[in-house]
Amino acid sequence: MNRSDGSLVSSSTGVFYPYQHQDFYAMDSLFLSHMKQEEVWDFQSVTQVHLGFLGFLTLRGFLRESLSLPKLQVKGLSKHWKTYLAKVNFLGKGVPWESQEFIPNLVSDSLIPALTFSGKGHWAHEFHWERVEKDTTSVFFSATNKQSEGDIAISDLMKDFLQYSQTHHYLDRAYIRKENSSYLYLNSKETNPRVFFRENPTDLPEFLFLVAELKTKNPTHSN
Repeated sequence: MNRSDGSLVSSSTGVFYPYQHQDFYAMDSLFLSHMKQEEVWDFQSVTQVHLGFLGFLTLRGFLRESLSLPKLQVKGLSKHWKTYLAKVNFLGKGVPWESQEFIPNLVSDSLIPALTFSGKGHWAHEFHWERVEKDTTSVFFSATNKQSEGDIAISDLMKDFLQYSQTHHYLDRAYIRKENSSYLYLNSKETNPRVFFRENPTDLPEFLFLVAELKTKNPTHSN
């Protein structure tokens, strides 16, 4: 809800309990729900690393930052989460959320993702992350604090993203979200993806978000 001066606010404290699933719509409903002044996100039921959850959590953190709200806190991270976040030094990349439990910065040779399909100057804050696991590459992209005039078309982001990804991959599924609408893309190996559009108005500041799963076109299998 809004304060009398028009600024976004909600009740003082909230604890959120995401659970493990693959549904982008359910993630949307939870992670883009009304902001609380103070927030704790308990990940004890999300035991496996999934870039959808990481992406939505990071997006919410950036939106809170743009509203000058305190950093959200995360607890209940499993061994899998802690190991992954430590190996890639994720919390050292300037993400706007904090873990209540210690996550060390491990020395590793993990490559830092290159920002290769964005950077057109529309947004003050753009964050791109990838994770490669066997024949699947997961990606998320978050953009907040709009600094250009006019509407930013989702089709522009998707065009850039497809050009970026199609050399070695095909798009398995993707979810693109703005503050007032969303697109779900499914199964595009042989044909154009099926597209599902929804109007999802929020009272959040303008943002652009993409989370996608790509499959390698010709995966190599080791013996």
